[in-house]
Amino acid sequence: MQRHYKLRPSRSLASLLILLCFASLASLWSLPLSSLWSLVLSVLVLFWSGYCLLSDANLRMGHACVAFRLEDHDDIVLVLRNGGHLSGRVSPDSLVTPYIIILNVALNEPRRGRNLLIMPDAMRREDFRRLRVVLKWSG
Repeated sequence: MQRHYKLRPSRSLASLLILLCFASLASLWSLPLSSLWSLVLSVLVLFWSGYCLLSDANLRMGHACVAFRLEDHDDIVLVLRNGGHLSGRVSPDSLVTPYIIILNVALNEPRRGRNLLIMPDAMRREDFRRLRVVLKWSG
């Protein structure tokens, strides 16, 4: 039994990432660091937040996962924006809730893995519900 899911950009994930960025910057600026270290760490936080927004929330990077296919026995194939495919297995430590799915994928390549953060607005409502059911009962 094969199931295909297409992902779209998620505004709620983008909002969550922006909120986490601001919280990180506020925490960083409250630390007793020199101005130089605060500036360097702030640039790193902003860079990483921008990268996550482009890659995970807006799906604009070439290696961003834009679709995936669940196959039998927890096998999964990730479809990347650049046309590439990555195959692996869904890890048992993946998290499935009504508000977010964190899909941990152990790729077939040694020492590699991917994490997909899937919010309800990243796919059709019925597909999100069906994915939650499949992931809950497949393990």
